[in-house]
Amino acid sequence: MNPFSICQSIIESIRNLLHSKELLEAYRLPNRFVRSSGKLTMLHVIAYLFYTTKQAMHTNVSLIRLDLPELEFPKVSKQAVSKARQGIVPALFQKLFYLSTDIFYQNIVSKKKWLDKFNIFAIDGSRISIPRSASNFKKYGEMFSLKDPKRRWSMALCSTIYDVCNDFIVHGLLTGYLGSERAAALQHCADLEKLGQFKDSIIIFDRGYYSEKMFRYFADRSYLCVMRLKENYNLAKECKGDSIQFLKGNPKEDTEDVAVRVVAIPLDSGETEYLATNVFDISLTPKDFKVLYFLRWPIESKYGELKNQFQLEEFSGATSTSIEQEFFINLLLSNLAALLKSSADEEISRRQEGRKNKYRYQANRAHIIGRLKWFIPRFFAGSREIGHLMDIFDDSCIVLSQIQPGRKCIRKKKKSDQERKHFNNRKRVI
Repeated sequence: MNPFSICQSIIESIRNLLHSKELLEAYRLPNRFVRSSGKLTMLHVIAYLFYTTKQAMHTNVSLIRLDLPELEFPKVSKQAVSKARQGIVPALFQKLFYLSTDIFYQNIVSKKKWLDKFNIFAIDGSRISIPRSASNFKKYGEMFSLKDPKRRWSMALCSTIYDVCNDFIVHGLLTGYLGSERAAALQHCADLEKLGQFKDSIIIFDRGYYSEKMFRYFADRSYLCVMRLKENYNLAKECKGDSIQFLKGNPKEDTEDVAVRVVAIPLDSGETEYLATNVFDISLTPKDFKVLYFLRWPIESKYGELKNQFQLEEFSGATSTSIEQEFFINLLLSNLAALLKSSADEEISRRQEGRKNKYRYQANRAHIIGRLKWFIPRFFAGSREIGHLMDIFDDSCIVLSQIQPGRKCIRKKKKSDQERKHFNNRKRVI
């Protein structure tokens, strides 16, 4: 199946699941959605969560009745919707997201690979702002400033493993702000193993993930990895361009010596990065490893997409249940948008063959995201047929963005984590 067909299959499969009484029954809390006289059903609330924009909640509650008349959304207050969504276990949306990864890897035919040989995955985490609430403080942790101990706030650690070559999020986690990125990475790897995707795969890690225990995890399983080292590590200090070093074993811990290939990568800025890897293929030179490591950059762009285009941090609810629901919905929508863009890019590239344009072009991702977010709740409600997805694809082949080769981005300094950026009473209006 091509990416467009996979996208279509995922959307149809989700709709079928959401109309399954057995499935919905498994993901509702006890004593919720059981009254026959209840106005809001689980399907109403799920459709609302896919429909909701980043406008004020009372605006969304009013507009959904006008935009989706087939859904027969009842006239209820925003407080009723907020209360009803707490009765849906967030694992339902996690299941829908993982359904997208299962369908993708079971059906993709022409999977893109680096050098036509290696699957490339990147693991990274990002801190996100979440609303202040008792449930968030309990689940994600309560933070305060030494200067002002009375001022409290909460943040969460979002961690994902990302298929770099195929623009696809494979697994995602949301944990406490002070949660371990390495522990999250091992959970990602366990899921990748279940999918059977470790063969001929290289996992790329940014600085901060390397540890002897972490590296041994991959070496013991013969899984390939590339980890950036901090400059003060002995492996980096003893590196001589491209050398083999050893992690000494400990008989008491029943560990053996492990070989590590350490590669020095000179940057244009004059700095040097050091990479630790168990890829010993001598045909891969330091220049190849420089290209390989920078392949992880799209995972940074993916977090930018989630935070900007999807406005991940603009949560419509304040509880930990609401946070998890919206988190997995956004990951799912991101994957669907990526599949549509991949198909559109292939068609755009075909149309550009033989043309002498100054620039090459690609589909506009923001346009695709906007159209998908409009289409999916309407498809679930029955006001649009799956064939409308082809109209979105056709439009995506026309709405283009320039590809600027050699473009570089300078990292900007992060704002203080104490500075709150998202307020529930400052939602966008029409």
